[in-house]
Amino acid sequence: MIGPGLQKIADDGASRLRVVSIDVDTNPVTTRAYGVMSMPTLALFVDGKPVVQFVGAKPRSAIMRLIESHLPVATA
Repeated sequence: MIGPGLQKIADDGASRLRVVSIDVDTNPVTTRAYGVMSMPTLALFVDGKPVVQFVGAKPRSAIMRLIESHLPVATA
């Protein structure tokens, strides 16, 4: 459901962020470590540390509003 929006974020922000996904069934240690209880759970990591985490499908514009202030400034 959120895949196309995340792909657009990845494409548009390629110089500022990297979008990855994990399979919660094959990565239970990781999901427990970050308190993932529901899917989808999205998290933004900066320098290896989670700075934003939210649960539920959201439109691309809402996701960008939640993470934009944590991203590096875009360069031309």
